[in-house]
Amino acid sequence: MNGRTVVVGYGDAALDVLRHLPLNSRPSAVVVLDVDEVALTGALANGAEVVRGDGRDLCVLQRAGTPFAARVVVAVGDDRDGLLVTAAARSLNRTAIITVAVREPANQELFSRLGADDVFVHARSA
Repeated sequence: MNGRTVVVGYGDAALDVLRHLPLNSRPSAVVVLDVDEVALTGALANGAEVVRGDGRDLCVLQRAGTPFAARVVVAVGDDRDGLLVTAAARSLNRTAIITVAVREPANQELFSRLGADDVFVHARSA
């Protein structure tokens, strides 16, 4: 495991989560995984490495370095997709801290049961 953070989905929710990480846990490197070229361009401009692809795909998560990441941030636009990403990320990395931004408060417990360590309701969607 290294100090790398893999961010699945790069929008407002991901930026909020990254801003709220404690200073002592700031990642040494950030890899952003998204299907949206505009989001990836923004991530590159902010100094992140990028991988284009679907975070629900185990192969794409592996390519982004999920098995060796210290932290995985799941901030996709749909909670159902987020559940799949969370379960897939946990299956690839049992020790990473998985932080999830959810859209529906009622889904917090389900995300925790699937392996998320920290679950936040994204303020703009609450």
